[in-house]
Amino acid sequence: MPFYPSAHSDAVLRSHRARTAKACAASLLPLLRPTDTLLDIGCGPGTITASFAPFVARVTGVEHPSAAGVLVQARDEARQRGLEGKVEYVEADAAVLPFEDGSFDVVYCNQVLQHVPDPVAVLREMDRVSRRLVFAREADRGTFALFPPTPLLDRFDELWTLVARAGGGEPDAARRLKGWAREAGCGGGARGRARGQQVEVTMAGETPDPREWGAVFAERTTTGGLADKAQELGLASEDELGRIGEAWLEWSEKEDAWLGFLQGELLVTKEGA
Repeated sequence: MPFYPSAHSDAVLRSHRARTAKACAASLLPLLRPTDTLLDIGCGPGTITASFAPFVARVTGVEHPSAAGVLVQARDEARQRGLEGKVEYVEADAAVLPFEDGSFDVVYCNQVLQHVPDPVAVLREMDRVSRRLVFAREADRGTFALFPPTPLLDRFDELWTLVARAGGGEPDAARRLKGWAREAGCGGGARGRARGQQVEVTMAGETPDPREWGAVFAERTTTGGLADKAQELGLASEDELGRIGEAWLEWSEKEDAWLGFLQGELLVTKEGA
């Protein structure tokens, strides 16, 4: 079962609902065709899933049964956009997808592989059910940098990494995308070569708005999965987490506040695609 350090708290869902295909799959969109079927792994509240609809024929979102409650919001999102016949949602484990080989033209995930215990198995399944393209986008926590630095925010970064790895995840995911793809048999693996696959990994910087992210991280520090797990593991006290949350808010108000990190994008292109 995947463990998400922040869980699907209100703060997390607010930030996830702001995500769109244009923001989170900009380099994939030009490769899409109107006749494509697309599978979105780890779809969450479904805003990215629904925003793919104008670019393809049909979109299916998948969410793990442990987080299936968020699909209520995803289905509401589709209804509000009038997409009931074009977008559907399924509960499934991404490491054991309930679809036949080559069921979708394009298989996509955003910020999923870093949270699952076996990202290679998930990529292998994504590759199996894809006919044409596999696309994965992951952040790399080890490149996370902010200014001005404070000891409490350094402590937040340390706690995030410890909690994520204690849950079986790998927060430094972007740098591992090419290796994971090779292990999964994409491109450089024997199976990938036999199928004529090409694998590309690109890295690009992202600099989110400090006020927005400061508020989100302040709430993530004090409520939800990160706070609960950090205390359960004895890594931090409620008092320390509260002080870290306050530090995020104070930092976000500084005129020179800046935050940046790298995002990695994996694109697997199949022969004849």
